[in-house]
Amino acid sequence: MQLPLPIQLNENARFENFVDSHDAFLTAALSAFIFAETETVFYLWGPASAGKTHLLQAVCQQAGEQSVMSNYLPMLELLDYSPEILQGMESMALICVDDIQMIVDRPDWQEAFFNLFNRMREAGGKLVFAAIASPRESGFSLRDLVSRLEWGQVFHLPSADDEQKKQVLQQRAKQKGLQLDEDVARYLLNHFSRDLSHLISVLDRLDQESLIRKRRITIPLIRDVFSEADKLPVKGDQ
Repeated sequence: MQLPLPIQLNENARFENFVDSHDAFLTAALSAFIFAETETVFYLWGPASAGKTHLLQAVCQQAGEQSVMSNYLPMLELLDYSPEILQGMESMALICVDDIQMIVDRPDWQEAFFNLFNRMREAGGKLVFAAIASPRESGFSLRDLVSRLEWGQVFHLPSADDEQKKQVLQQRAKQKGLQLDEDVARYLLNHFSRDLSHLISVLDRLDQESLIRKRRITIPLIRDVFSEADKLPVKGDQ
């Protein structure tokens, strides 16, 4: 079936450029899950900017490379639509559902996912979910859905620490053909919000400005591009 809006995957969201604090155990488990014969569901939970969206999109990227039909469903974008959009999705071999906690106050969506889960299981398909809390702590009113979400692997992904965020920024810079020196990466962490998605957007803007101004990304360039009003407090940021 056709989704009501186009969902574009981030081509940079891949297992090989994910900074895994579990010595690559998590990425290996997700990669193996795509082809596991006996597993149906994988549930990944953790705070915002821990890398859940990156991992779900990486699952879809790898599945596509292996000719496994998949769908990525970001609930932040889909919740305004009818849950009827899930009808027929059991034809997919793999479905990745991001921010499943968004349906906590939507019994219609909870029932729709419960039914999809059963159809996917009958068809031999797989589901990967990402949320900010474990199934039991998410507050779903449909207890049968909670039990289904707990059937497979439930993995907690902690928030990235400063060292991991620095590695993510340097990896993204490398992908763009840029060099992000240690002192520059530390400056970004110390002078901007430590929310990883915000830091990545800052780096993307610096990439554009460095091309326009024909200058390397340095601390003076950052100061030229961003005023104090653009910078967010560091204290308390995750």
